[in-house]
Amino acid sequence: MKSMMNKAMLTTLVGLALSGAAVSLAADVQDTVYDFGEAITTASRMAEKKIDVPADTTVITAENIEKGNYANVSDALKANNVPVVQKGFASFVELNGDTRVLVLVNGRKMNWEHLIISGDNNAVDIDQIPIENIQRIEVVKGPNSALYGSRAVAGVINIITKEPEEGNKTTVRAEYGTWKDRKASIVTQGGDTNNRYMISYSKERRNNYNYKDTNGNTHEFPASYINRDMLTARYDHNYSDDRLSLEFTRSEKKDGYGISLNNPLTGDGYGPKNSLESIATGYALTYTFGALTEGEGTYVRMYRNTETSDSQFGIERTPYAHDLSVDVLEGQKTWQLNDHTLVIGGEYHNEHIWEMNAGANMNRVSITKSVYVEDKWDMGDNWTLNYGTRYEHNDFFGGDWASHVGINKKLSNDTHVYLAWGQAINNPTLKMLYSTAPNWKANKDLVKETGHTTTLGIDSRINDKLSVSASVYDSRLKNALDWQQLNKEEGRYINIHKEKRRGLNLNATYQMDEAWRLKAGYSYSKIDRTNIDGSAVLTSGDNRRPNAYSMELSYDKNKWNVSTQLNYVTGRSVNAYTDSSYFTWDMNVNYQINDTTKVYAKGFNLTNESYEIEPNSYNKGAYAMPERHFVIGMEHSF
Repeated sequence: MKSMMNKAMLTTLVGLALSGAAVSLAADVQDTVYDFGEAITTASRMAEKKIDVPADTTVITAENIEKGNYANVSDALKANNVPVVQKGFASFVELNGDTRVLVLVNGRKMNWEHLIISGDNNAVDIDQIPIENIQRIEVVKGPNSALYGSRAVAGVINIITKEPEEGNKTTVRAEYGTWKDRKASIVTQGGDTNNRYMISYSKERRNNYNYKDTNGNTHEFPASYINRDMLTARYDHNYSDDRLSLEFTRSEKKDGYGISLNNPLTGDGYGPKNSLESIATGYALTYTFGALTEGEGTYVRMYRNTETSDSQFGIERTPYAHDLSVDVLEGQKTWQLNDHTLVIGGEYHNEHIWEMNAGANMNRVSITKSVYVEDKWDMGDNWTLNYGTRYEHNDFFGGDWASHVGINKKLSNDTHVYLAWGQAINNPTLKMLYSTAPNWKANKDLVKETGHTTTLGIDSRINDKLSVSASVYDSRLKNALDWQQLNKEEGRYINIHKEKRRGLNLNATYQMDEAWRLKAGYSYSKIDRTNIDGSAVLTSGDNRRPNAYSMELSYDKNKWNVSTQLNYVTGRSVNAYTDSSYFTWDMNVNYQINDTTKVYAKGFNLTNESYEIEPNSYNKGAYAMPERHFVIGMEHSF
């Protein structure tokens, strides 16, 4: 039963969300009262101001990341009201109630044709991407297959890193927290007008975390420790107006691989002695034409991503390993033709998947080729039309077209409304088709998921203090993929007939004075699935956030920046979760000693809630989240 304080907070959250909705509707809340001049590139592969974009978008800026003192990408997303699903060993994004999200780093695809995160074939661990050198994170909700191909069913997350600056600068940072959480990082950069570099390195160690069960007792989550090292390097050379960029990333993990709990009430783990050792690397060479005068719209890029993993799972410590690699060649050209901005591009992906699971091997190669075209048409009278199409050919599933169209009306310099429709395609992974694992039966008869989503939204800056926003969406997917348990030991993926998702997002930001700011939000999500024979599929546990309320109060003046964030989620299925709702409270306190040095403290789950984000119908509470914990840190630049 929730406390009186929780009920009072919920009442406040509902009132703020509804009052914001009564003023107007829109799509997302920014770090300050809404900045319509913020450029967004991910939504259309061209630089557009937010007020001209016919999509539901969020931008997390470098300033927001700096003030938030986030330790990783998932913390930054959660603090900006972007849902993140967390397991002990990984974090992945959910948009519009769906985890079929494409993750990009500087436009490079990070998803694999394989199972990277146990339990979700669409997901990629966003915390393997270092946060120390991120310039901005762009979140675009809704299908983007017309621009980015398979995997972009629910939306796209594009993590854009910082460009090296002239001169010399080094920033060091150190943190210490609960469960002996230690993290240290260094970022150094320098150069002149034509040659610049940036190098970052971070190291994090943490013991197993504790969680609180539904009876109020504290237990240690076995094999939930963290041991991670991340390295990035970038070199830029300017040729007149063009730029050549070389990038390298390496993420090494030697984490615990407990995955889940067999008995949350006793702390008995699924794999109490299991470990996960993985190394993910990325290499990229990009030549951008007119980068210094025309932006990032025309380029040629080659990149290679690899990931190796060696682990065990279950009480039996069943051995598992994989070796993944993808080589990509892509290019894009942007033209300005009178009232039209035209983008044409193409991509070639060659992906190799090798897996050893309990002694059984799988070795497959997938080749995907695609071309796309996108046009933004300025129709006059503040109307714009974005439309485009993509043809993508996969050697297992053949060719497919995916298209989208979005119309935007700028009612004033402070308000715009939009209506967008887009198609989605999502190929079954190679693991679904060909896995030879003892507990996983291959299904070569699988077909791709296809669907479409319609989104209606509006953003409005009411005045210098108040911005409000909302969007509603309706998503339909055919041949949706779902796991079928054949017997106690074996299962496989099958195509169910259809999946329907509907929902809305409401947000408001109010700048009370020069120091105090209030943000409030509400989101609603409903998921329905039906079998081929028309019968309902009981997967209500997949709806992690049926009703989600958020509120943030922040103070930013002189040397102090303080923020406190409240989140309340309700309406979840008690067949998959220990409770139908949960309430959390996080806080961040930042003190800028001088221009080069700051200290900060962070508190998480201050309500000490017992909850889980990931469902488990067979063992509720198996993915218990950490109990109350704290971090203190210092950052210095020279």
